[in-house]
Amino acid sequence: MNGFTPSRREVLAGVIGALALGGGALQVRASEASRSQGGALEIIVPAAAGGGFDTVARQSQHALRQNGLAQAIEVTNMPGGGGTLGLSHVAQQSGRSDLLMVMGLSIVGGVQITGSSTTLDDITPLAKLAEDYIVVTVRSDSPITSFDQLAQRWRSNPREVVVAGGAVGNADHLLVAMALQRLGADPADLNYLVYSGDGEVLTSLLSRTADVAVSSYNGFAAQLEAGEVRALAISSPERLPGIEIPTVRESGLDLDLANWRGFAAPPGLSQQQRTTLEQLVRNLVETPEWRQALQRFGWKDAFLMGSDFETFLAEEKKRLTEIIEGLGLA
Repeated sequence: MNGFTPSRREVLAGVIGALALGGGALQVRASEASRSQGGALEIIVPAAAGGGFDTVARQSQHALRQNGLAQAIEVTNMPGGGGTLGLSHVAQQSGRSDLLMVMGLSIVGGVQITGSSTTLDDITPLAKLAEDYIVVTVRSDSPITSFDQLAQRWRSNPREVVVAGGAVGNADHLLVAMALQRLGADPADLNYLVYSGDGEVLTSLLSRTADVAVSSYNGFAAQLEAGEVRALAISSPERLPGIEIPTVRESGLDLDLANWRGFAAPPGLSQQQRTTLEQLVRNLVETPEWRQALQRFGWKDAFLMGSDFETFLAEEKKRLTEIIEGLGLA
């Protein structure tokens, strides 16, 4: 047997050579480690700034940063196509474990109504975070002072009532289309103006382009407090704590609708990458900052992950397909 013992210099040279040869793999592992210990993260918002999806992203960014769960967090808005533009972008980012996308009912509905070739099967849905509800509002000087009065106008001539809201297929649109249908009117007669964000919806209402505006409670909170707009009803099954807005059901219409929000990731993740992102989301929803956001924005905690979320998503796809086909929107 050869008794050769390498010198310290030779050992060091071998280590340097191994690092040079394996640098790519080591760099990848280091990058993965940095992400799991509070590294870089990009959050895609498939909607304009200022809306419900955007608020979820910004509040997540704040909570993650404050608790050292991630540091270099970039929020990127990609509005268009009822959320399918952002969805398509994420579907092309295969293997990226430093990327999350805000998703929800609007994405599920948008895919079905637009006939998008990219679907939720092309990404990695991770979790449901919370439920939000839609508020139906008018200007403070509007002659419409209750949801009952709005319902009467919809029954008599729905084309005369101009409604401003988000993308076709999102919760705003589906709520008012379902309301018309249950009032005995044709959803096809809904006079609906599509906008990419809450700011544009409010501008349309306050400039008198629209008679009615629909969006999440948070989208109207400041204007409600200032007395610029009046809330007629909210789409929750019962009144929300601390929010004195009657429900749609209180008007006698058998209708409620939750606009849930969640997170998805790109396709092509390894099991370890997916586990790391899932743990990041679990850590997020346990932060005091996220709990405060739930209360501040009137969101209902509805956290689901794993098989529970997969079951919910399958049922949600089926439910929305029935709603959309029933409304003649497919």
